[in-house]
Amino acid sequence: MTLQELSAMITNGFEPMVEVHSIDPSIYLIFCCINDQRQPLLTSAGDTLKCRSRSAALDQLRETGLHQADFVHRNAYDEMIGFSHDNRPTEHRETVKLQPLSKMAND
Repeated sequence: MTLQELSAMITNGFEPMVEVHSIDPSIYLIFCCINDQRQPLLTSAGDTLKCRSRSAALDQLRETGLHQADFVHRNAYDEMIGFSHDNRPTEHRETVKLQPLSKMAND
């Protein structure tokens, strides 16, 4: 699915769960979750869409008309402070409310 296809889906009244995953300090991937299936968003050329910042990813999602997305940062090394280490993966998950860019400019 591309950003354009996601936008069309939202325009037609279906807003899927969307996650922005922090993969590296400068790589953020956007995943669309439908029926327990998590698929990365793609470019028009069919490559995985990669954003260079959290802000860039969220701005692209705002343009689709999406109202919220989950930001996910997972730590594969069990080094996240404040978590017990009982064999479950550590992750930071934050639901971000997305306001249209035009509304943000008026605030």
